[in-house]
Amino acid sequence: MNEGTALIVSLHDVHPGSFSLVARQREKLREWGVREASLLVVPAYHCGSFFCEDGEFCRWVDLQREAGDEAVVHGYFHWREAGASDWRSWFWTEIYTRREAEFFDLPPAEAAKRLRCARELFAAQGWPAEGFVAPGWLMHPRLWPILAREGFRYTTRIGGILTLRPAQRWIPARTHCWSTRAGWRRACSLAWNRLLSREAVRQVVRVSVHPGDFLYGSIRDQIERIVKRVLDRGSRPLSYLRYVSR
Repeated sequence: MNEGTALIVSLHDVHPGSFSLVARQREKLREWGVREASLLVVPAYHCGSFFCEDGEFCRWVDLQREAGDEAVVHGYFHWREAGASDWRSWFWTEIYTRREAEFFDLPPAEAAKRLRCARELFAAQGWPAEGFVAPGWLMHPRLWPILAREGFRYTTRIGGILTLRPAQRWIPARTHCWSTRAGWRRACSLAWNRLLSREAVRQVVRVSVHPGDFLYGSIRDQIERIVKRVLDRGSRPLSYLRYVSR
């Protein structure tokens, strides 16, 4: 095994409503050799019930953590209440994410409050909350010092990983991800990830999986090929936390 290279698989939008899909994805990924992964848990998806109200879901996350996975804070509501204020926010919040870019322009005080509440919910379950990933990877850089003050060790963007403590460090690493909301989006995703997978061997390969991805055979098959190809090269499957802790 090549200890210098890593494969980081993250399962996004993990919450009781996506539980059945995510659990099957995690089982399949483990069959492919992904022994560790990062589970991006939403505290109250789309302003619904808190994840801690579902005992079966929490027990499942406990089991995954015992097997080596990490629980990551993924937004708070995963929903942006405010409407678009200009063309830029309209594109990123209405088109790119369909109003899920919760932290895109969230005021710092409100962001800090939600981050603190999320960590408290995780702590109540015995889950260390050391990583934060904004929905759609969209947030203003002014939130980075807030994340560090609230106790997070790292965050990620679509183009890389940012360590926050003990020192800030940017690790370029574009993630493989797919959009499935329309046929043209799925076709573009397949083409883009085909090109991305042809890049030279990278120190870290990221694969970001959303709950509906495996419902489309072509996307599921491409994810399998990418994962197995990277592992066959000797890369080590790691969670984000274990990677930034090396």
